[in-house]
Amino acid sequence: MSKNSHTLDERYQIISKVTIIGAIVNLVLAVFKIIIGYIGHSHALIVDGIHSFSDLLSDGLVVLAAKKGNQSPDDDHPYGHARIETAFAAVLGGVLIAVGVGIVIDALDRLTSGNIVTPESMTIWVALLSVLSKEALYRYTLIYANQLNSPILKANAWHHRSDAISSIVVLVGIAGSMSGIPYLDAAAAVIVSMMIAKIGWEIAKESIEELVDKGLDPKKVKSISHHISEIPGVSQMHMLRTRQMGAEALLDVHIEVSPQLSVSEGHRISDEVSAQLTRSFPDIAQVLVHIDPENDESHSSCSHLPLRNKILQDLEKNWGKIKYARFIEDVTLHYLDGKVSVQIIMPLSVLAGNTEAESLAEQFNASTETLDYIDGLELLYR
Repeated sequence: MSKNSHTLDERYQIISKVTIIGAIVNLVLAVFKIIIGYIGHSHALIVDGIHSFSDLLSDGLVVLAAKKGNQSPDDDHPYGHARIETAFAAVLGGVLIAVGVGIVIDALDRLTSGNIVTPESMTIWVALLSVLSKEALYRYTLIYANQLNSPILKANAWHHRSDAISSIVVLVGIAGSMSGIPYLDAAAAVIVSMMIAKIGWEIAKESIEELVDKGLDPKKVKSISHHISEIPGVSQMHMLRTRQMGAEALLDVHIEVSPQLSVSEGHRISDEVSAQLTRSFPDIAQVLVHIDPENDESHSSCSHLPLRNKILQDLEKNWGKIKYARFIEDVTLHYLDGKVSVQIIMPLSVLAGNTEAESLAEQFNASTETLDYIDGLELLYR
């Protein structure tokens, strides 16, 4: 289940219902605009009607994208199919750009040819109906877009709003033409077409940015960083990377914890980071936390150092002459700043006094002098 309370199937059903209602309204408006625009001699209204027909195509893309994009993850798509919505949104943007450019060319041709006719009064009422209908669709669609955090439904909602604005431009153009400025109707058609292309560009640009893994909004990233730094056990953080996956956000981050912590405690802190982020930011679906004992961007890398089995082999060779080496209970290795620090646990019973402790420490430290990757050795007793 996503961050909201809806399953993938419920998301698809809601998006489909909202979009189909919008498609019905668009169909009715398209027919009215084109017929009345033709009868009433308003080129701008005819253009707006064609725009409404193009909206039917976008509505179809939204439903198809919702169906494909809300499928559950599978072996081939372990992160889910959410970016199908994004890809379809990019296609929708391209279609709108093409429609807008085509209408601009036609409208400019009418302006330069002088084939201008003053619209009839009936066209004003259809344009007004379009403004009110599309604004209502915008508000209705945006409610569900925010509820589902659906990028393609949000794009469609703003598409409705752009239609309402374009119809206002048409309304002004028709009124101007009827008032004795005949070129205003054709000029309005040009403006509407440019608005269509602009909306298409914005939708396509935003979708493509998501497809190439553009990070989240800088303000949101800053808020996420601050939230992580406030979690107990996290001393520092770095390499925070974010990306959008449809309605959800994915992120990975390196957090620094005390190098003396156990593996299990470090893991518990990483669990807390993930849990707090998904609770505080509802759109965050997955958090990958990498635990670091130090800032691996500013400190020397430890990737060249040998693993535990090789280090113990080297140490045990040098411990052969140390009398109490056989009593070692545990060895802990700390990989820090390109070196290895060794911590040895021995039973308290091997000590005869403070002098014995100092002697043992000297012997064990001397045994590491030939191992240039060892930074120091500490003896602990229990």
